[in-house]
Amino acid sequence: MATNDQTISIPSPYTQSFPYSDKRQFESPRVHVPPPILDYQDGKPSFHVTTDTFKHTNAEYGNPVLLDSMRSCHSLHMIHSMLSWRYEMRRAAQPVLPYLYLGPSSAARDHAFLEASGITLMIAVRSVKAVQARPAFLNPASFILTSGIPTLSFDFDSTYDFVSKLRSIIKSINEHIEQTCTKLPVETVSDIAGKVLIFCESGNNRSPVLVAAYLMIIYGVDAFSAIHVIQSQRFCITMSDDLKNVLLDLQHILEAQRTVSAAKAQSTDLYSLPSQLSRSPLSAKRNLDDMEASDDDMESDSSEYGLSCSIREGVAPFTDSGD
Repeated sequence: MATNDQTISIPSPYTQSFPYSDKRQFESPRVHVPPPILDYQDGKPSFHVTTDTFKHTNAEYGNPVLLDSMRSCHSLHMIHSMLSWRYEMRRAAQPVLPYLYLGPSSAARDHAFLEASGITLMIAVRSVKAVQARPAFLNPASFILTSGIPTLSFDFDSTYDFVSKLRSIIKSINEHIEQTCTKLPVETVSDIAGKVLIFCESGNNRSPVLVAAYLMIIYGVDAFSAIHVIQSQRFCITMSDDLKNVLLDLQHILEAQRTVSAAKAQSTDLYSLPSQLSRSPLSAKRNLDDMEASDDDMESDSSEYGLSCSIREGVAPFTDSGD
């Protein structure tokens, strides 16, 4: 006896509120960097970046005396290169700071440039995936013309790679600079004899991120201001949204670190006060009656302004078909 299989379609009582989306195809959020506010005094576009007033209190990024003196002896008053920039300048390296150059790999192979600029340390910024595919990719130690110049490499693909390796590379840069200083603390930039070249294949995408991170750590500027400083000297940089987001993540981390450091310094100052003053804030503890009264006040305030903690606005993913 043959039977015919029949599929019975039962309509769903629910209707989809939103179209389905593939979460795996999420891209990094778009990051719009606003242009700097320029001053055209004397016909030359310039701008000044205000730096944070914090002090380096430990040696995680290098000698604190060196770092604070470097920031004080060179302000970020930048003359923008937008009017004088030429297309062929992208093949050369430019000084973002008097002792810190940014450029492409071709500049790292230019013996005349290295000698004339007095480069004493070269750092290649590379992709981890590119190095895995080609182990000799942008290896500065393999450059024939750079024999005798110390070299380092900084490889990253994600924010985790970048942040976890950043402290050691920044400290290596500052320790090298400290070894070349004629005096400490430095009083002028002429006291720093060393020059550092940071480069990637084009000098426009990956290596500017490390330079921006250096500015954010040493000078305490935010991510956008660091990008403005770099672009004012190397006008052709084109950082991707992924790399801009790396800098924004770093900015939040640095802000949190400085907040914690400031809180620790403040607590240290409190402990240095007389014992009766330092203990007085701790003695004012709330009892259970005070806590209940405080909760009652909060509830009355919420009802007074029409607020209710039990009501949460939102849209359900599905709705009844009959509605």
